[in-house]
Amino acid sequence: MRSSQMHVSISGGIAVGKTTLAARLSDAMADTQCFIEQPERNCYLADFYEDMNKWAFHSRIGMLALFLSRYERLDPCKNVVLMDRSVHELITFARLHFDAGNLSSQDFSIYRSIYRGIVTLAPPLRVVVYLQCSPQVALARIHSRERPFEAKVTEAYLSEIRRYYEEWLSSLPHSTQVLRYDSDDGLPVEKVQNDLMHVLSSVSPQEET
Repeated sequence: MRSSQMHVSISGGIAVGKTTLAARLSDAMADTQCFIEQPERNCYLADFYEDMNKWAFHSRIGMLALFLSRYERLDPCKNVVLMDRSVHELITFARLHFDAGNLSSQDFSIYRSIYRGIVTLAPPLRVVVYLQCSPQVALARIHSRERPFEAKVTEAYLSEIRRYYEEWLSSLPHSTQVLRYDSDDGLPVEKVQNDLMHVLSSVSPQEET
């Protein structure tokens, strides 16, 4: 089966500008379907931030379920699918919490099996637009948006997320192109759009059987 739909992830840690960028790109780009992350729909997330050791596995599985539901709503008529964070990158948080001791070996093994199954079946990422900013800037943004479940996020946690994202990026296949941007001083939306359109125009549709 020939598939010309191109999946693009706006990726990165917490409060780096993913949602804002995804929404603005969706408004500016024709023939695009956009999925916005809604972490508050994960019923375990508030509990997780209160007690990471107790709720890490529940919250990671809950997040996988939320992202998996996107694929039920794909519009095959759209040329580009923009995702405010993708299911592919959720492994970064699981690895972080496994290494921190919040996920047991058994929990992480089960999570990883489910994750790998989903990613194997999910359409591949053609482009990752990776946003990053300093932990200090990210924390200030977190405080300004006043989401109750984020109240206990620390600079140290944000730094760890960034480190694990770098590991994930280095693991991506060569067929996935990565565009990197720093959002400390705001989002270069026009540049991102131009760069993204240039990359997408050069990508050949994949042949799938």
